[in-house]
Amino acid sequence: MNTNRGSLHGVLNLKPEDKYKFEDKRYTWIEVLVDCPGVTKLFTYSVPQKLQIKPGDIVSVPFGAQILCGIAIRLLCELPTDVSTAKVRNVENIVSSGFFTQAYWELLNRIAEYYYTPLMQVIKVALPPGLLGKTQRRIRLLQRDINSVTFPCHSEIARRILDLLRLQTSGDYSFIYLQRQVQGAEKGVRELLVKGLVESYLETPKSSKPRLQKAAILLKNNFANDVTPRQQEVLQILQQLGGDMWQTELLRTCNISISVLKSLVSKGYISLQSREVLQNKLLDKESKIEPAKLLTPAQASVLSTLRELDGFTIALLHGVTGSGKTEVYLQVVAPLLIEGKSVLILVPEIGLITQIVDRFRARFGNKIVVYHSALSPGERLDSWKTMLTVEAHIVVGTRSAVFSPLSNLGLIIIDEEHDSSFKQDFPMPTYHARTVAQWRAKLENCPLLLGTATPSLEIWLEVRKEYKRKGEYFDFFKGRTDKVQERVKKKKSKK
Repeated sequence: MNTNRGSLHGVLNLKPEDKYKFEDKRYTWIEVLVDCPGVTKLFTYSVPQKLQIKPGDIVSVPFGAQILCGIAIRLLCELPTDVSTAKVRNVENIVSSGFFTQAYWELLNRIAEYYYTPLMQVIKVALPPGLLGKTQRRIRLLQRDINSVTFPCHSEIARRILDLLRLQTSGDYSFIYLQRQVQGAEKGVRELLVKGLVESYLETPKSSKPRLQKAAILLKNNFANDVTPRQQEVLQILQQLGGDMWQTELLRTCNISISVLKSLVSKGYISLQSREVLQNKLLDKESKIEPAKLLTPAQASVLSTLRELDGFTIALLHGVTGSGKTEVYLQVVAPLLIEGKSVLILVPEIGLITQIVDRFRARFGNKIVVYHSALSPGERLDSWKTMLTVEAHIVVGTRSAVFSPLSNLGLIIIDEEHDSSFKQDFPMPTYHARTVAQWRAKLENCPLLLGTATPSLEIWLEVRKEYKRKGEYFDFFKGRTDKVQERVKKKKSKK
């Protein structure tokens, strides 16, 4: 990478906005965006004293005769003047607490406003499929010895519901099923609830069932004379691989039977435990950690500049293909992981993910999470689960990964930022991942690094304008300058 090629960076210092504040107050009402087709306005609900609801929580609420999921939007100390207290219903339950952070929630609102898209549609695009599934209201019989004959109900509807519940072995039916079987079931259920014969409860959405697999865990590093040579070989392999290994892989690697492992378990050297297997196949590969490469003077200069960036900054790294941009990425990311920060890397196409993941895995091991639309729903849920539970890691993905729920975000990298694949055409919102990444970097107060061999016209002009404003000289390598300047002239001539 030549000195004139690689070190373009434009600094745009902006402070993150602070629109939604989470204050420790006792609120009485909350506005909820209900997950129902065609519904885009907010509905006001009462907050029960037993629930501690915050903006961004996923809650279940009564909506007509159904119990639906919704997003808690705003907590209110006073009821809106156009809402009658008598018509306000209680929030049923909290499905997922603290799901949206303040910065993440502000980002979704910004996208909805800018791209003229209903907020619920933005949320559905941002979240993995199935995460906002409908909760299910169920009715359970409390007294098995009560029937419609011995206990006189005041309505035919209540008697029919009671008989249905008694005929069911568990005395339990979904409210939707009762509605299908008995016309006007809501009235009958309300009557039975008042009489204390049944209870209404909420069954939260079931997440994908985790796939469990046996793993061998090393318990002792010092081996006594009671182990056979074969057993000692197994223990040494476990030591070399960090102390744990999938049971099937260990059996295949050592060419042994399960009885060898059971013998080691009885002697207290290892344990066999069931662990959840993430379905992301890219993470199942083994890789050796390689050291950082020696940088050229130009790369070292770029790296020094990028490491000095603090807070929200837009940086353009311009270098031809093969000039060493990826190595710069790797060495910029390394100290951030040590500081406990996460990194988001966007690439334009799914086909490019494997290459960049292999480079990052070779340097950082299994701290890589992959996220893109070609993953199965279970794999995408697994990736989200990992992002929410692991403090510092690297997420690599296509444009949809810009919505990754990362905590303590330290850097966003967009490789090949000029590529048109970062623009979504369908479904709504028709967002541009680079624009959304810029907003997110601003809200998270972290740098945004744009890497490319051919900068997009708007980014090129924005960076040149910033350098011109600062009175700094800016020299681009000749082979690319002519092409970019030609694009600029064409655009001006059309005006």
